[in-house]
Amino acid sequence: MNMRKLLCAALAVVMVFALVACGQQNVVSNSTSEGTQAAVEATTAPEAGKPTEPTGQLVIGTTTDLENDFYDTSFSNAATNYKLYDLIHGYGTVVSDKEGAWIYDPTVVASHEEVENEDGTKTYTVTINDGLVWSDGTPITAKNYVFQLLLESSPEMNQVDGYPSQAGYPLVGYDEFFAGETKNFAGVHLVDDMTYSVTVKAEELPYHYDITYALARPRPMHIIAPECDVVDAPEGATITGDFTAELLMKTINDSKTGYRYNPSVVCGPYLFESYDIASRQGTLVVNPNYAGDYRGVKPMIEKIVVKTVKSDTMINELASGSVDLLFQSSGADTINAGLDLVDQGKAQYSTFFRNGYGKVQFDCSQFPTDSENVRKAIAYCLDRNEFARQYSGGYAAVVHAYYGLAQWEYQESKDWIDQNLNTYEKNIEEAKKLLEEDGWNKNADGSDYSGTGTRYKEVDGQLKPLVIEWANTDGNPVSELLATMLPEAMAEAGMELKATTMDFPTLISGIDHTSDKIYNMYNLATGFALASSPWYYYSTDPAWMQAGYNSNWIVDEELAAAAEVLKPIAYEDDEAWLAAWQNFIDVWNDKMPDIPLYSDEYYDFYSNKLHGWESTSVWEWSRAVLDAWVEA
Repeated sequence: MNMRKLLCAALAVVMVFALVACGQQNVVSNSTSEGTQAAVEATTAPEAGKPTEPTGQLVIGTTTDLENDFYDTSFSNAATNYKLYDLIHGYGTVVSDKEGAWIYDPTVVASHEEVENEDGTKTYTVTINDGLVWSDGTPITAKNYVFQLLLESSPEMNQVDGYPSQAGYPLVGYDEFFAGETKNFAGVHLVDDMTYSVTVKAEELPYHYDITYALARPRPMHIIAPECDVVDAPEGATITGDFTAELLMKTINDSKTGYRYNPSVVCGPYLFESYDIASRQGTLVVNPNYAGDYRGVKPMIEKIVVKTVKSDTMINELASGSVDLLFQSSGADTINAGLDLVDQGKAQYSTFFRNGYGKVQFDCSQFPTDSENVRKAIAYCLDRNEFARQYSGGYAAVVHAYYGLAQWEYQESKDWIDQNLNTYEKNIEEAKKLLEEDGWNKNADGSDYSGTGTRYKEVDGQLKPLVIEWANTDGNPVSELLATMLPEAMAEAGMELKATTMDFPTLISGIDHTSDKIYNMYNLATGFALASSPWYYYSTDPAWMQAGYNSNWIVDEELAAAAEVLKPIAYEDDEAWLAAWQNFIDVWNDKMPDIPLYSDEYYDFYSNKLHGWESTSVWEWSRAVLDAWVEA
């Protein structure tokens, strides 16, 4: 058992205590996140009384709006949508288990084989179990898995709202296939009706999460490409028939009937029933054809409703019964109100550390936050300890780089972090010094900077002001607190902060560079995927920026190289990984692509009618719901 699983097992029996504030890949609005190692204190009922058939309804409240997008994270990586993908789309060949380890899913996979080839490539061959079916009863075969790899690597799919088409990125022949130079994908083969194989490029090996190279998820070809087929050839698998971008724009992207907005045939534990655009509320119903997760567990809750709640009223909604579950709650006001409800016997709770952090995220492609000195100067204008104290009331800790409290790397590196990372304590004089070094030494009229007002810098013969455009969301306590703490301090240093408040989808479009305006900074929260891959998140390859992985749009060779070192380290080699991880966050801490604000202790609060609830930072609500049930 490696350090990841050891720490997870140890933390699972430790009561979480409130952390005093002391001195990354789906995106959320400072209230929800993704997960890894956990500490859990749960108040759940015993298995007695669990129904034998699905029954009842669970209303889940989320502070991050559910968007009208149900295909996968490449179209939208908003946290709430990310979890609904898990519930709707199932049967991935490789999954993470309850301890966070990557495994082949025995419900899906009958057998698998890995072969290292003489040319340095590696071939994974996977055979699918008989008997799996789509929600409409159509059999699932290896063709559905090969279709997914071809579809989501194709230039045709790339034309559907810029879908990144990177499913087969590490595989032999991807570059030629994506470029449209060939219709056959050399690294993907349909071996027989129930078997497929993929061959990984030599340059993509070794790889820290190498088992995930075998991962494919089925797509319903009879719905997305009804007149097409998948066939194999010595040159690789291909899609035959009238497979065009025009077809996909109709079957996937039609606003009413497209699979992206109305996934009518799925294979997850739940079926998509409806989405209300006005309220951003989604409804799922149990899939009677679902064979179970990797343990064979099937859902026992008949209907799930996901609705948007506000931070300042969501505990009242739980008390009134208009919601049944509030997941990953954070901040002192919410947590203390929830615990009061628990003390009154009106709710239950579980708690665990966050595998992620709240942050101010910079767009490093935009002037003037393309400057490392400007980003650092902004960091020096914020008292992060006071921010965390006011925001969390003791239920969070300040972090200084790309890590969260739940990570085993952090647990092993506390002393090292204290000794090596810059904590960026509030220091306006240091901010001024950095700006002067960066050339911000002019007034608006071109004279030497007077020491007050907005600084200017001569760029390509023009004077430009030091104005920071900040995008934030309405009703967000983090936004409100930043708005009270940052502007005056930044003005003292010679910076002007311009705030624009918007809804979350509009903010995301700015980050993705798909909106009319791009901002310098955004306040968000992020959670780390179990296969967290900083070598993609900080890659200088434009493909990873356009795909949403490098959402900072930062081009920094030193940071990219520090992240890249992690990629080939064996999954079991904790010692080598930890050393490389420490170097990476040391470099990250110096580059400041984000200002890390806090990492929380999370609380799930839920109705007394919900039983069997056990979520952690590696087993989040979309997985935990399969073990839970509600009283009739």
